[in-house]
Amino acid sequence: MKLAFFHYNWIIFTGTLLVNVCFLASVNRLCAESHISVNSYKKADYGGGNQNWDISINEKGVVFVANNAGLLVLDGSGTHLYKIPGNQIIRSVAAIGDRVYTGSFEEFGYWQLNESTAWEYHSLVSLLKNFDFHNEEIWSIVQHKNKIYFQSFGAIFYYDQQTIEPLQIPGSVLFLLQCGEHLYTQHVQGKLYEIIDKQLIGVSGSEIFSQTEIKTILALDHNNLLIGTSSKGLFKYNGSNFEPWKTEINASLIESTVNKGLRIGNNLVFGTILNGVFIMDMTGKAIDHFHSGNSLQNNTILALKSDTDGNLWVGMDKGIDYLSFNTPIDVYHETELNIGMVYTAALYNNELYVGTNQGVYYYSLNGDGLVDDCRFLPNSQGQVWFLKKISGKLYCGMNSGTYVIENHNLIRVCDVSGGYNLVNARAGNKELYLQSTYYSIVVFEKNENIWEKSHLLDGFVAPVRYLEMDHLGNILLGHSITGLYLLQPDATYRSSAMVKKIGEPEGLFFPASRVCKVDNRIVIPGSDSLYQWDAIHGKIVPFTELNIQLGDFKASKNIIPVSDDQYWMVNGKEAGLFEIRFGKARLIYRIIPEAFGIELVENNENIVALNDSLHLICIENGFAILNIHKMNQLTELTGPPVIKKITISNGDNEIKTYSKPWESQKSLKNVFNNIRITFASEEPVGKKNYFRYQLQGFESDWNEWETTSTVTYNRLPPGEYKFRVKTLTNKGIETDTSVLSFEILQPWYLTYFAFFVYFILTITFVSLIRTNYKRRRWRHQEQALKLENEKMRALKDKAEAEMIKVANERLQSVVSLKNMELAKNTMSIIRKNEALIEVKDEIGKQKEELGYRLPNKYFDNIVRLIDKNITSDHDWEIFESHFDQAHENFFKKLKAQYPDLTPHDFRLCAYLKLNLSSKEIAPLLNITIRGVEEKRYRLRKRLNLASDQGLTEFIMKF
Repeated sequence: MKLAFFHYNWIIFTGTLLVNVCFLASVNRLCAESHISVNSYKKADYGGGNQNWDISINEKGVVFVANNAGLLVLDGSGTHLYKIPGNQIIRSVAAIGDRVYTGSFEEFGYWQLNESTAWEYHSLVSLLKNFDFHNEEIWSIVQHKNKIYFQSFGAIFYYDQQTIEPLQIPGSVLFLLQCGEHLYTQHVQGKLYEIIDKQLIGVSGSEIFSQTEIKTILALDHNNLLIGTSSKGLFKYNGSNFEPWKTEINASLIESTVNKGLRIGNNLVFGTILNGVFIMDMTGKAIDHFHSGNSLQNNTILALKSDTDGNLWVGMDKGIDYLSFNTPIDVYHETELNIGMVYTAALYNNELYVGTNQGVYYYSLNGDGLVDDCRFLPNSQGQVWFLKKISGKLYCGMNSGTYVIENHNLIRVCDVSGGYNLVNARAGNKELYLQSTYYSIVVFEKNENIWEKSHLLDGFVAPVRYLEMDHLGNILLGHSITGLYLLQPDATYRSSAMVKKIGEPEGLFFPASRVCKVDNRIVIPGSDSLYQWDAIHGKIVPFTELNIQLGDFKASKNIIPVSDDQYWMVNGKEAGLFEIRFGKARLIYRIIPEAFGIELVENNENIVALNDSLHLICIENGFAILNIHKMNQLTELTGPPVIKKITISNGDNEIKTYSKPWESQKSLKNVFNNIRITFASEEPVGKKNYFRYQLQGFESDWNEWETTSTVTYNRLPPGEYKFRVKTLTNKGIETDTSVLSFEILQPWYLTYFAFFVYFILTITFVSLIRTNYKRRRWRHQEQALKLENEKMRALKDKAEAEMIKVANERLQSVVSLKNMELAKNTMSIIRKNEALIEVKDEIGKQKEELGYRLPNKYFDNIVRLIDKNITSDHDWEIFESHFDQAHENFFKKLKAQYPDLTPHDFRLCAYLKLNLSSKEIAPLLNITIRGVEEKRYRLRKRLNLASDQGLTEFIMKF
């Protein structure tokens, strides 16, 4: 196996060296141009690796590619990459039924669609018993007689849908090669084996391939197989003998190292390591050669596969190409002569003449509308502006003047530089042709059946490119920089009666330099719509009626007449063939040049009708021929695009996927406002499909035509939406529209129920506010009333206080008066008692002096009478009465608090209340001062006064 792999890489390496030496010599005249449509898939387009090792197509037309990065799936919605565990390179692929089998390093299995319409991998290696891999890679997978074979250089595995077992092989083998009911493989030493009932049966005579690798085995006819080898060319095998097949490209195939082979109808296709793809017919005649110089991305071909329409998928060392042979447009890139930008063309005497920025070239044209054998017209170097047949002659306008082409020679008919055009005119009954040039307006007249320069139109000198005449005989001229002019020639077309710059007074409010003629009206292309020249009023006015019917083509930059009622209109990336008659416009065909890999010449877009069927498209690096007859034969797509998948998400991690469109409008929660829609055309995979879409409710206009088949809308606001998508038929006519309706619900806080709750809450809130207002108002009033009442109460209290104060003052006056009276009474009692005591003392002294002379009887009576008056209860009662009036309830409170006090204690307390001293109290109690002190002491004891508390102070505060 290692030797075989080394040998495989050695071939690539040595072939690379060979191509550097032999490539230029091997490219013959056949390869000068490519007239197919190529759709290239680059690494950046499909998001995988560079190398594409194998290609398979299932019954639904889905294409599967074994890629360095994994399994590539190409369907009508785009390209998708799926990786196997370990992110290994996938070397082989085979779509069989609803499964897709793939092989990689020490791994093989199958893929199936899961519920989410994604391809999911299932390994089959676990079914393999008693086998150890030794760096095995699965290079080919083949279904043969309902069994599936997996091949590596060291083993061939046999799978019957239940078990897998290795076949007994004679040693390392190369690839599996299937041809009809036969399955072959080649031993690494060269011998060919046929696999029959799990046995490898050697093919007699195949030892001749010991120094090369068999890359393909094809059915050549009923009796012969065609063997394609990597380095020895082609061989025929009739079942018993191998015979070299000599063809005109055999040497090129050997030098280029054949790697793959395929039969498509009656053509044989060979993919090489060094020089792209070769095609020949069943007789060995070369038909075409596609390589990196004319169509392919890369010259190293790793895989070939044809689809049901006979078109070719090519897997390369870098990228994938789809070669469409049934295209209605044949593209010609002249690689040997480098003809440059094509500006004009004409079909004349069954030859195609092409005018470029380098001169005139002519081709032979066959019955199929294909051209060949490009030649340069002698002495035609320079810029060519127009080629036009007039009266059976072919006229050519160039930098150096205007010529008639006769027998591949140029005959000058005008020496004025830069003949832009020839426009028919009449001077009375005389027919003329007018030409705009680099210098002036040239008048052509007929001389011996040839139109040639007669004279210059006096009165106008300027380089104008465009020239048209209205029905009144006025000439409108278009200057590429300074704009439009109106010229009125005299009756003889000798001079200008009037020349005027057209501007805003004539209704020209936009930059304009082109004038065209449509349906006998002069049309001026504007920036976004068409305008027409009103010859009667001398004004430029909007061509409203036509604009409405043209749709997007109203913004056409150039209008090219095809016939009296057919016109090509070029609008940015599109070109449409319209039938316009009596103001009615109908789109017949639409082409998008980008779909065919071509680009019109900027600012000089031109499509020339060669005949009723063939239209030549002028492009920047060659030309393309549109075959209307072939376009009409294409199967017409009638159905609208199919919406394949819908994915919605909430912007975080929650994603929901739907594999088919909703039957009716679906309501989505407002958080699921991110939506991705994938759609596809019913056209076969490989053809560039263009779509237009619009999200009604979010977008006001349709988008431009584009190949994008997935559209994403993020953060859609709540509302109802209709996603509409359409595509183009093979004729470029818009299909019906597919519609997907959905609604993004309002968030819960914006629903009708929420608004109802808000309404209830608002009413409640308003009611609460009103109630609260009333309460606050009532409280305010209540507070005001309370304050008023408090104020009144305060006034009343103040008045009462004043009254009390007055009363108290009055009472105080009374108390003071009572106290004065009490004090006077007390003082009179004190003085009376003091006087009585003095009388008593004096009588006592008299008694001592008189002795018996004052009888004791009388003395005692006097003393008794004095003592009675000193301690008279009457005095006390009077005192007590006055004291109670001055000090209300004093004795009651004192007795209530100190019930153990004696009447003598109460008297002492009363005297102390009047702040009398002991000396003053003694006469009142008829005792000595010392006796008063003793009574004070006993009173303190009964009142339980502290030693530091004054008795008089206590009584005064009580």
